Amino acid sequence: MQQALLSVENLTTVFDAPRGALTAVDGVDLAIGRGEVVAVVGESGCGKTVLSLSVLGLVPPPGRVVSGKAVFDGRDILALPERERRAIRGSRASMIFQEPMTSLNPVLTIGDQVAEPVRIHRKASRREAMDAAAAMASRVGLPDVSKRLSAYPHELSGGQRQRVMIAMALILSPELLIADEPTTALDVTVQRQILDLMLGLTRDSGTAIALITHNLGVVAQTADAVAVMYSGRVVEYAGVRAFFDGPAHPYSQGLLASLPRLSDRGRLTPIAGTVPSLSALPTGCHFHPRCPRAFAPCAHEAPPFFTLDNGRRARCWLYG
Repeated sequence: MQQALLSVENLTTVFDAPRGALTAVDGVDLAIGRGEVVAVVGESGCGKTVLSLSVLGLVPPPGRVVSGKAVFDGRDILALPERERRAIRGSRASMIFQEPMTSLNPVLTIGDQVAEPVRIHRKASRREAMDAAAAMASRVGLPDVSKRLSAYPHELSGGQRQRVMIAMALILSPELLIADEPTTALDVTVQRQILDLMLGLTRDSGTAIALITHNLGVVAQTADAVAVMYSGRVVEYAGVRAFFDGPAHPYSQGLLASLPRLSDRGRLTPIAGTVPSLSALPTGCHFHPRCPRAFAPCAHEAPPFFTLDNGRRARCWLYG
């Protein structure tokens, strides 16, 4: 097996609160190889976005990474001085944020924002950077490029803003792309266009992708492997085919069972209960209060990862 481009090792992130630290990411291990697409899935609030921000050292206060590593091409990003982190972010590793309207600067033109990574990391002149921005805007399919580069974010549609985010993230051909819900709030047709665009551009350059999503349909179409998160922990890791053929963890099984199918004529099958609050996480396996297969050990001790067939791993006492 080739060496991982990104190796996340026992990563834990907390948010300081008046009643104590709340654990949002809890001992996560994850590896992504060059050119590989790994989807990180789970319900809202499970820690997907905090994990992605933690990897690049972007967790805002009062959040902080308290332990673990994020080893990128042999160097632990989290152990580097901020100046060296910045040299990696936007150049060798980029991120597409979840909501472009709040991620783009409302008082800068689209051209200035797309060109900014070129000016900062390549020390290019303004004209060189704007030429590169125009070329990238054309590649991502923005219509009437010169007009769009002179526009401000509020003057673009949702799909166009998302294309701008992709252009900003990919203009320097990064080795790693973290895409946090890149198609949220877009209609289905535009979703497909954005995914095809992102995957086409990255596969041309061999970029590895961490795809943060709750959309299992997107995962089935795009990913090579799947990491399932629940309450800050990765509870299952599997190749995408093995995952959809037979998920191992009861939470993963519940996610797939809750999907609508054309053959179903009855009601949907939701997962019972709700995701627990970070201030009141259950003991043992965090999923045990909602799990239909829970038994004695589940409530008292957090399970380790157990290795199953085909390289799959599940954090569940059913396999211990």
